[in-house]
Amino acid sequence: MKHSAKVLSAVLSCTFAVSVVSSASFVTAFADDVETANIYDNTISAESKEVSDETETTAQSTEESEELTTEVPFNVFDIYNAHMAAQMPEIPVYRQAKGIDVSQWQPTVDWNAVKASGIEFAIIRSGYGKYVSQEDPKFDEHMKGAQAAGLNCGTYWYSYALTVEDAYQEAEACYQIIKDYDFTYPVYFDIEDSSQKYLSTAQVSAIIEAFCSTLQAKGYYVGLYSYASFLNTRVLDSVLDKYDVWVAHFGVSKPDYGKEYEMWQYSSTGTVSGISGEVDLDYSYINYPYIISPDTYVLPGDEPAYTPPVVTQPAPKSSVVANGIDVSVWQGEVDWKQVASTGTDYAIIRAGYGRYASQKDKYFDANIKGAKAAGLDVGVYWYSYAESPADAVKEAEACYSVIAGQKLEYPVYFDLEDPSITGKSNSELTAIAEAFCSYLESKGYYVGIASYSNFLNTKLNAEVFDKYDVWVASYGVSNPAFSRNYGMWQYANDGKVKGINGSVDLDYSYLDFPSLMNQFHLNGY
Repeated sequence: MKHSAKVLSAVLSCTFAVSVVSSASFVTAFADDVETANIYDNTISAESKEVSDETETTAQSTEESEELTTEVPFNVFDIYNAHMAAQMPEIPVYRQAKGIDVSQWQPTVDWNAVKASGIEFAIIRSGYGKYVSQEDPKFDEHMKGAQAAGLNCGTYWYSYALTVEDAYQEAEACYQIIKDYDFTYPVYFDIEDSSQKYLSTAQVSAIIEAFCSTLQAKGYYVGLYSYASFLNTRVLDSVLDKYDVWVAHFGVSKPDYGKEYEMWQYSSTGTVSGISGEVDLDYSYINYPYIISPDTYVLPGDEPAYTPPVVTQPAPKSSVVANGIDVSVWQGEVDWKQVASTGTDYAIIRAGYGRYASQKDKYFDANIKGAKAAGLDVGVYWYSYAESPADAVKEAEACYSVIAGQKLEYPVYFDLEDPSITGKSNSELTAIAEAFCSYLESKGYYVGIASYSNFLNTKLNAEVFDKYDVWVASYGVSNPAFSRNYGMWQYANDGKVKGINGSVDLDYSYLDFPSLMNQFHLNGY
């Protein structure tokens, strides 16, 4: 059920109740439809809201993560939406509003100044954990101040639940704290803590359902908050379709989230008059004050109804030139003849990682030999831990020593994503990428940069994309939330391919790389 259906249900309830090519050419890439989903785990810091409660999130260094299949269901409510708009044209159900969310971390707020700055709503943390004693110490003060200033208010409860029973206890604690307050925005269940990221999709979904259904049964309009990648990979569609979604994703033009959403937390570093320091900034796309409290709703003015954001539809499948996979030691021994029999066109094989040739991937030789013998085209990637341009040159030298003499139909990719380097500045990371790529390019290789979409959008200076091709990783979306061109898209890493035990990364290529290598005599051609 899309958010239009959820909004309609609420209204009816109220009514009845009351890239660029490095050595060749500039080509725009298109994205294709996907039925699989997941993330690079280290996107969390760019998406998550909560800074500190009982624990702090520690970045995990990993090349692989788990995934979940998602799909956008058919929306049977479109005709009802059109009918509703015709019957109530003077009250917009869809309306964009700008808001903030606050907690004890914003201890002193001049709510009149906040209101005067153009902020229309505030989502205020009521508490966290399983006990009433864990009420946010500023909840009552913030609620009274915001409402007195004329802002619409909702609340969120930060969860540490690891079981369904925990979630029920959290819901009851939340209810005891909020029961004497009126809200014109939802009560949100904030599930994002690092302790929960290793729970299964079924466990997470059951926890969400336990909390949300409990508050919903008590008469509250309930929503779900988390960062985009967690929503894409750890929550069942049936739960996402049941409750409104408030998605967190920073530094992008739109959330890298594969379904529809009602609210977007787009920044954690906002500045607003009346608040000292930084504050989270949000957009709401639903007219919650009317949906939740139609009897008291007052139309703000003569502004037109807002058309809500929609999931971008993918380009035709014909824009995909080739279907591929990428593998490393984590796939173990591969039966490449069986892989080739599935229609897979190419493989990007990990050559190694780090600064030394001794860090060659254990299965590199067997994989490149087996893939070529089976008739697949081949490219490689090198996983980086470089802390400086000097480190990157050493990694490039190590990579060259491993791949020298090989004919490669696909690029040599510099895989820049490790959590150990994400704290560096854009200029530092760009210099690292330049150092590796320019070295391999000087050796006659077609070179590209590989990373997840959020890293590419926020951690590298734009000029690097005018020099080198891009392989973007983005799961659970109809196309990557990457604002520039890309030659290849890793759209899933939970793929199942005959000849490989377990999961494998799946890729689309949008360029005829083998022809480019032949035409420009690159990569050993």
